[in-house]
Amino acid sequence: MGSHTAQSNHTRRLRKRPLTRPAPAGESAGARHPLPKGEGCLVGSFCSLGSFIGWLAIVGLAIAAIAFSARCASAQGMNSEDANPTGDIDLAEIPPDQILGAVAAARKAIREHPDSAEAYLQLGIALRSGGETQQAHDAIEHVLSLNPHLSNAWLQKGLISINGGTLKEATVYFRKALEADPQNIPARLELSAMLFRAGDFLGARQQVEAVLRIDPNNASALGGLGFIQLQQGDLQAAVESFRKAISLKPRYPEAKQNLGNALMRLGDWPGARQAFEDALRDEPDAIPAVYGMGTVLRHLAQPAEAAKQFAKAKDMLQMVQALAQAQGADNNGVRMWNSGDLERAAASFRASIAAHPAYAEAHNNLGGVLWQQNKQKEATEEFALAVRADPKFAKARNNLGNALMVDGNLKGATEQFQKAVDLEPGFANAHFSLGLALAQSGQKDRAETELRQALVLAPNFAVAHFELGLLLASGTSTLPALARSEIEEGIRQDPKLKSALPPAVATALATKQ
Repeated sequence: MGSHTAQSNHTRRLRKRPLTRPAPAGESAGARHPLPKGEGCLVGSFCSLGSFIGWLAIVGLAIAAIAFSARCASAQGMNSEDANPTGDIDLAEIPPDQILGAVAAARKAIREHPDSAEAYLQLGIALRSGGETQQAHDAIEHVLSLNPHLSNAWLQKGLISINGGTLKEATVYFRKALEADPQNIPARLELSAMLFRAGDFLGARQQVEAVLRIDPNNASALGGLGFIQLQQGDLQAAVESFRKAISLKPRYPEAKQNLGNALMRLGDWPGARQAFEDALRDEPDAIPAVYGMGTVLRHLAQPAEAAKQFAKAKDMLQMVQALAQAQGADNNGVRMWNSGDLERAAASFRASIAAHPAYAEAHNNLGGVLWQQNKQKEATEEFALAVRADPKFAKARNNLGNALMVDGNLKGATEQFQKAVDLEPGFANAHFSLGLALAQSGQKDRAETELRQALVLAPNFAVAHFELGLLLASGTSTLPALARSEIEEGIRQDPKLKSALPPAVATALATKQ
């Protein structure tokens, strides 16, 4: 059919929507360091040291408030609910290097058992782990249409709602998960975290106590119970809960920070120092632990060392405040972008960058807006800045690669796409982009592999079907059946693709087999 080069306009466009999911201020879905919310009461000696320290205490409490969520714990105590054609359902996050295999296994199970709620559940879990939130949502919705009493499906729907910033909805879904299965430990832990955020400490305590009746050695529940006991002034009980949690889960910095707070309130300064030192070994940049260490050192008559810790905490807090300001401006920019107001969106993203120059999300989003404004050089610079600020930002690397492709830098583009795939193996767009780049460089077999992997992750990826078909047709004198099938599927999903057919392929496609 003549040589095919993947250079048609429809494949070269950058995504025209934000790579971050629009979310309320402070909960930007793409943020690498989301700002904790400040629900709850202040604890410890922090309260008496002024507004700066009070705000710092809120940060510490908010970190602890989410420390016992199921996402921080293994999915222990889960019961299998029905026959599962994919094997034991793993409700934990799937490691990045296993996502493609998990998606493929789930889709195979669906082909073999099209009415299996459990197969669709496994697919939803794999897609959510890979960052394909909308596809995961669709899979879980299908699960519930097949079996509305599947507890783990409601759990996954709640987790997806948290990712989207709809916390009230998440709370409803976790309750539905428990209605279906009162023994669902991760659902109880997630509900406890939601109730705590809402200020319902009694309800939160009831949930963690219910978990501990099911599993007395659940470290996350013990950490949550200890924090609630700390809030309620039951200091000795809190200490015991934290210590037991840490013995069960040695790397548990939130529990260690809160143990330090409890011991400070009991006047055990050496014990508090040890707890904060242990917490900082796990998480050196934990602001509450740094400030707690300063407080302890001051009480242990080491003013110079205490001053160093206070100064460090203050510097770190200023960075957190700058990040909060940047996130707010970035979220506003996303809203403007979604409304179609590119000028105001760009202004908001620039304000975000001014507040926090290393905020990768804002650079990436600004690049997207600039690209839509046909300012390709400036857009490419912003994508590069996003990658420089966060080398693990796969979506920014994919955008930078697309920009480099348009600029004719095939080698540089391929490198960016490959890094994006390595960082997020479940990122369908990166596999697609890499496939196009490999096709253009003549690496047909590798290109086919990447395009097929994109379709494993996203079967309704119309242009991936289309490009795979064109790739299979390249270098042939007739239109192979597999090529025809893929091209036709792409056009069926998106009829506009028909206008991008090369003339020879269009003629062959119009000929009946």
